[in-house]
Amino acid sequence: MTSNDDVLNSWKEVASYLGRGVRTVQRWEQELNLPVRRPRGRSRSAVIAFKTELDTWLHRNHANPPAAAVNGVPPARHSVSLDVAKTERNKLHERTTALVKKMEQLMLCSTSLCERSRVLSQRFSDIVGSATTNLSVTNMGKSSPKNGGEETKGEGLSNHLSPA
Repeated sequence: MTSNDDVLNSWKEVASYLGRGVRTVQRWEQELNLPVRRPRGRSRSAVIAFKTELDTWLHRNHANPPAAAVNGVPPARHSVSLDVAKTERNKLHERTTALVKKMEQLMLCSTSLCERSRVLSQRFSDIVGSATTNLSVTNMGKSSPKNGGEETKGEGLSNHLSPA
């Protein structure tokens, strides 16, 4: 039977016992199977650890130190050969360069389309303004027999805008 002095009841106690930070010992649990227990059985619940188990774990890992994690990826996942890694890096670089070139082409195309849209919008505004002016001048003093001689507004706009 273990005594209460042999039990560590929190991440803080485990970290203090091992002389490390809380985040470090939590990472060791995930990556290096640090022997901690969760009484409630949930992954984010409180932890307890036994000093004897931690000591055994330390001595076992000190005798056969595991490969260090790289960028948070456990050793089993980053055991790719250096040649494969360089090849993949080169492929990624080539793809990134191609994407940058395509993005630059899209930016040029987008800029061209925006300028064309601005020009067309200005032409449309000029045509509508011209048609409105011409309509006003054409309709001044003009009367329609349909209305009993009263002046009509808007008559002739469809004639002015329709193709000749």
